[in-house]
Amino acid sequence: MIEVRVLGPFQVLVDGEPVALGGPRPRAVLAMLVAAHGRTVPVDRIVDELWGENPPPSAVATLQAYISRLRKLLEPRRAPRAATTVLVGDPVGYALTLPAEAVDAWRMEREVHSVQRARDLTAEQALAVLRTGLDRWRGEPFPEFAAAPWAQAEITRLREARLVGRERSIACLLKMGRTDEAITAAAELAGEYPLRGLSWWLYALGLWAGGRDAEALAVLERHRELLAEELGLDPEPALTDLEQAIRDGRTDTRERLLDFGAEPDEFAVRPAQLPRTPATFAAREAELVGLAGAGAARTVITGPGGVGKTTLAIRWAHLVAERYPDGQLYADLRGFGPEETPADPGDVLAGFLVALGVTDQRIPPGTAERSALFRGLLDGRRMLLVLDNAHDAAQVRPLLPGDPGCAVVVTSRDRLTELGARTCELDVFDAVEAAAYLRERLGATLVDEAPEARDAVIAGCGGLPLALAVVCARAAGFPLSVVAEELAEEGLDAFAGPGYDLRAVFSWSYRRLPADAATLFRQLALHPGPDLSFGAVVSAGGRERAATRALLDRLVGAHLLVERRPGRYSYHDLIRSYAVGLAEVDRADVLRRLVEYHLHSANAAVHRYAPFKRADRVGPVPADVTPERFTSDRRALSWLHAEYDNVMALAGLCDEPWGRRYLAPLAWALAPYQQDTRFALDDSFGLCERALAVTGELWWSGFLNYMIGRGHLRLDQRAQARPYLVRTIEVGRATDDPQRLGNGLLGMAVVIMGLNNTPTREQTITAYPYAREALEVYRRYEYGEPDCARALNPLAWYHFHRPGGMPEALRLLGEALAINRKWGHTHGAAGTLAIIGRVRHAGGDPAGAVAPFREAVTLLSDMPELQIEAMIGLYAALRDSGDVAEAERVGAEARVLTGKARYYDAERVRTVLAG
Repeated sequence: MIEVRVLGPFQVLVDGEPVALGGPRPRAVLAMLVAAHGRTVPVDRIVDELWGENPPPSAVATLQAYISRLRKLLEPRRAPRAATTVLVGDPVGYALTLPAEAVDAWRMEREVHSVQRARDLTAEQALAVLRTGLDRWRGEPFPEFAAAPWAQAEITRLREARLVGRERSIACLLKMGRTDEAITAAAELAGEYPLRGLSWWLYALGLWAGGRDAEALAVLERHRELLAEELGLDPEPALTDLEQAIRDGRTDTRERLLDFGAEPDEFAVRPAQLPRTPATFAAREAELVGLAGAGAARTVITGPGGVGKTTLAIRWAHLVAERYPDGQLYADLRGFGPEETPADPGDVLAGFLVALGVTDQRIPPGTAERSALFRGLLDGRRMLLVLDNAHDAAQVRPLLPGDPGCAVVVTSRDRLTELGARTCELDVFDAVEAAAYLRERLGATLVDEAPEARDAVIAGCGGLPLALAVVCARAAGFPLSVVAEELAEEGLDAFAGPGYDLRAVFSWSYRRLPADAATLFRQLALHPGPDLSFGAVVSAGGRERAATRALLDRLVGAHLLVERRPGRYSYHDLIRSYAVGLAEVDRADVLRRLVEYHLHSANAAVHRYAPFKRADRVGPVPADVTPERFTSDRRALSWLHAEYDNVMALAGLCDEPWGRRYLAPLAWALAPYQQDTRFALDDSFGLCERALAVTGELWWSGFLNYMIGRGHLRLDQRAQARPYLVRTIEVGRATDDPQRLGNGLLGMAVVIMGLNNTPTREQTITAYPYAREALEVYRRYEYGEPDCARALNPLAWYHFHRPGGMPEALRLLGEALAINRKWGHTHGAAGTLAIIGRVRHAGGDPAGAVAPFREAVTLLSDMPELQIEAMIGLYAALRDSGDVAEAERVGAEARVLTGKARYYDAERVRTVLAG
């Protein structure tokens, strides 16, 4: 048995005995793998963390030796040459595959988060679970690695988990009536986190519950004074509401608030999205002081491109992040670039909502609705938002929170005066500031030994921080006279400004790159998306991973590329414009490799996480492309979430002659994710229509028509779906494709009967031939059994309407349910259960309908559109079986859920429930 302890001194026990892990580096390797939570950590990333920028030639071999020794320590009884089951490797790197019980931090998090509004636990039970988790805390996590970049985010997350556990423990004590204990714990917490509103809310509520009203009001006043002094802010609405309730003596409110499940939503996700603090930040001290002391809710940092707006904003955000305990959000709005379209505010909001814990399926479809949900989630919270590289005020406005407790810093080349924000206007460095910057970066001796050359370099860069950063990255170790001469020789003027030639600066740095790095610099600039993953870079350049990593390090070190997050690379827009202008690469070939990488990776991801089997319609992987391979459903979905914008940006270029052949395979690879997971139906329709316009193959025509028709059925748009399904049937018959024909036939049955209602006898008679033929067709092909389950559902309705047909209807539905469960089709099983509930209810047995409806609601927790329909059925069954109180509870939950569903007619739900 293995036990890993990271909450306090790092320790590993095997069979109860401590294990000597060796020196700092092997210990760091194992700690990194623990922090990765079972995910694979790439070899090159481990090497970078262990040895920094200059690893020895033997670094990989040394790492392999560390891994071998750790495996022997962790599995001492493993037979020689037997496969390891704990510290496993793949072509990318290494992962630690341990159960959650083996790691104290993992257990603590699970125990803390398992209690979040757990209505099936009493307060006593919840407190016991929480204290078990909190008792695992022996001290700060990963203490010997606190300075390592890989550990910092994990340490912050574990601290937050412990804090949440302490808050929930106090809430349990209050509900149990153990007021004195709750007050003591809350006072301690408020002292440790004086700016965190929830701690003070619990402290005041405890005092009020103990009959100490005056002290409760004094506590709230003390918190108000602290906020005003430190941040210039007013308390959160939850605190002011509590204060008013105490003043009014509203004991009913007090009793409601003491209920563990009725407190405000302070237990929300706290994102930490800020990019890395720029290691080369220098100067701008006056601006930092001004920003930090402003206390303004909104600030716009404005100035020309390359003046250091982003660097200043991120630096400032890191300095003040602790003032905003509810988290930080960051977005690159891509407002100014050579080819990119500015980021759509709706897409940015979708990313923010996911970061705040809203699942993809619960994100509303429109920008206005997303903005309203976003403001609602931030109401009463103190969060920091960095909106980088904004195009105009219209792009920013939907992203602004309504709560004054949130701070927003926007960077833009436009002043954005329409926002009414405080403005921090950046200009180029003057000669004194520029010289100070060079001294900070290169050292005073090198900079001041040749003042004329120094001044020439400053003049050549025009005092522009980006240009100076690029020069410093390439000039280390060279006399400034050499730098000045080479800058003066450049005759490029496309990026020239008053008193400087920025393109000359870029060119000087570019010409010093090795040939392969220069080629990669030009190649990556062709990518149309917001950034590139390391895997995408490997395929774009067509090189080995190790060689690619070395080239990327050169580009990042030269300030020609930015690694804002580990493993994700992007350009400053001016540098990308320069790279695009070089035009010395085969554009179509580079884009082909990028499309192939994303296409095959997306296809592999869907094959991994989707429960159904699919034939291979994407084709073989080219030899010069290395797509991702996925070892778990979670990793596959995470990749799709992270890369979706990039895939769609590349798909947007495929209307060009070189890319048309990829449109249909992209639609094939993305359709399950777009239609069933992300609910990006407009994207799916657009991609399928574009593919239909260029495909000449009959099979692809059948598939694309079906996906458009299917998408319309998902929206219950039966009239719009019909012509596409008719064409699907035609193609299925012409090509003798049983799956295509069966899908078209079954789709037509749904068009006739509808999705979520009890069909009439006439509808089932009309739909019967389509469903019957679909069942016969599905039985003809290898993976047809799961589709047979779908075809059995409408056939069951047909028998339901026949005299004495109820037993046969239930038998067919039972067969469909068994098939879905056999294949692990959770959503298919839920759909069949909902039909069983409708059949029983319509047959006069509402009490018998309750159980299948309840199970369907549980299985559909990740698909609100379908879950709502099951809840409506459950509501009606409960009401008609006499359980009115439970029916009203279910109806209330359904009404709330309609506000979170992406595609749903909330008015229809209200009408149904009212009836």
